[in-house]
Amino acid sequence: MTEALQKALLDLKARQEAGEQMPCPRCGRKTMKPILHTNALSRHADGIYVCDDCGTAEAMLVFMQNPLPLECWALFQEERGTTDFKAVIGEEALKVIRAEHLPRLFPLFEQWKTGVADFRALRTQALKECPELTQLWAEPFQALYEVADGEIMIRFRTTAGKIEVAIDHLTKNK
Repeated sequence: MTEALQKALLDLKARQEAGEQMPCPRCGRKTMKPILHTNALSRHADGIYVCDDCGTAEAMLVFMQNPLPLECWALFQEERGTTDFKAVIGEEALKVIRAEHLPRLFPLFEQWKTGVADFRALRTQALKECPELTQLWAEPFQALYEVADGEIMIRFRTTAGKIEVAIDHLTKNK
């Protein structure tokens, strides 16, 4: 961990302990509960609280041995766009994903499959190029988008030299 990263985390911890209301440092959304200790304690940043969704995501990623590097947290992604699909229904988000995001994700998948680039670098690039992207995992290579009515999961694989994509719109139970 770099010195600048450590300094930023110490500053964040002090701000959280002082009771400053702020967005989740991991995802950047305003989902933190007002009482700090009722949020999830991060598994990757000592003494830092994240929203419950991020706490759950961290637990799953630890289980899959594919943690999100601290450098990819929203706190450290100032140049990353702040748009998301939370207010957009899945059908509308899918139009944007198919037209704009898939053409950006295909080359990243190819680089990952051939071992040309480190996955962390690819994940960082994907989060910059697709600001609405919520998560990107390596094994299996899949992208997750949160939308107003659920989630959109995109899985990539290669069969007979061709890239195949499976897209699922997982709706919330009401």
